[in-house]
Amino acid sequence: MTSKVLKQAKKSKGMVNYAVKANFPKKHFWTLSIWKDQDSFRNFVMAEPHATAIAKFSRWAGDGSAFVEWASSDGSIDWAEALKRLQSPTFYYGNKNTGA
Repeated sequence: MTSKVLKQAKKSKGMVNYAVKANFPKKHFWTLSIWKDQDSFRNFVMAEPHATAIAKFSRWAGDGSAFVEWASSDGSIDWAEALKRLQSPTFYYGNKNTGA
């Protein structure tokens, strides 16, 4: 569903920027999105096809999957900052002891 969700993100009101990063051999994937405001982000999360992806996430995600949210005044993608913040995530999915 990745391509469908990315297409949705591109068209979503309030989207500022987004990026996807992957370590295919380890099957680790990261997404980073920047939104104009919290309402725009929430509308995207609850709309299709993202809503379906969330429902299926429990089958796809490995233990230690994590999410982090923060406010920033800069609309640029900063992977170093995102990965640093994942050390203290907003939400863990599964067993946090296995890493994200």
